[in-house]
Amino acid sequence: MKKILVIGSHKTGNKNSPSVIAESLNSDNTVAKVIYWEDMVFSIKTGSVVVTVDDKNIFDFEPNLVIAVGWYKNGSKSIYRDVAFSLATILNYKDIPYWNSEMGNQRSITKLSCMVQLALSGINVPTTYFCIDNRKPQSLMKFPYIAKAAAASRGDMNFLVSGIEDLAQINDSDSYFIYQEFLKNNHDLRLICFNGKPSLVLKRARVNESTHLNNTSKGAISSWIKLSDISPQLLTICEKICKITGREMAGIDFIPDASSNVGYSCLEVNAVPQLTSGTDSNIKMTALLTAVEFKEI
Repeated sequence: MKKILVIGSHKTGNKNSPSVIAESLNSDNTVAKVIYWEDMVFSIKTGSVVVTVDDKNIFDFEPNLVIAVGWYKNGSKSIYRDVAFSLATILNYKDIPYWNSEMGNQRSITKLSCMVQLALSGINVPTTYFCIDNRKPQSLMKFPYIAKAAAASRGDMNFLVSGIEDLAQINDSDSYFIYQEFLKNNHDLRLICFNGKPSLVLKRARVNESTHLNNTSKGAISSWIKLSDISPQLLTICEKICKITGREMAGIDFIPDASSNVGYSCLEVNAVPQLTSGTDSNIKMTALLTAVEFKEI
């Protein structure tokens, strides 16, 4: 008996209706099950990504094939593409075929898929939770934790949630949020990579405890650190992250994490980290030139 998992959107209507597709697939030799993008909950931690619907792991069904429709959206709904890419990354990891395979031939466009890619590759990441309908983590995460827009940058729409009252003040009607465990810290590190290797290290630290953010765009101070002062293991992880994400140029953000074997977890991977703006653009441009000149072209 073949098992087919059909995934679609509640908002599809008659066009590519997942329920109609599943009904057509059911036969003496095939059983099809329907789930919806909006109901999928991603629970991410280092080395593991679990996807559930109604608290049940979707892979307990043990599908032989996944057919996914209704994810090719644009504009304000482009998060569906990133959720689909995240799922494709998991399916590739589990060696489960899916139609159409183009779902996996995308790029990461939000923090969600980035966390999925890194977690499944064994990179230390904060425990992360996401649902496309902005469902709150409730009992799945302990306070305090971080709520941040999946596609935001420069520390925008990033909140420290210490209790229910903080959640009530977050307007998530126009954005899709991920929720992450809060790792106590007094700084973070941005490793800037060229040619797939770390070239520069920027230490960023907030100046007071009125904020939890270390972003320089939010008033934090920064200083350059020598590569030689960074553990070789962390530098090697940067190279691995560049390969995982397919980014020869990247700004990789790390936050202190006592549970990590290298002392840090990866918060996010920026595709092109403010090369001609932000802190000391001349230093970044010089490092870029050095990397280009050193590489055989």
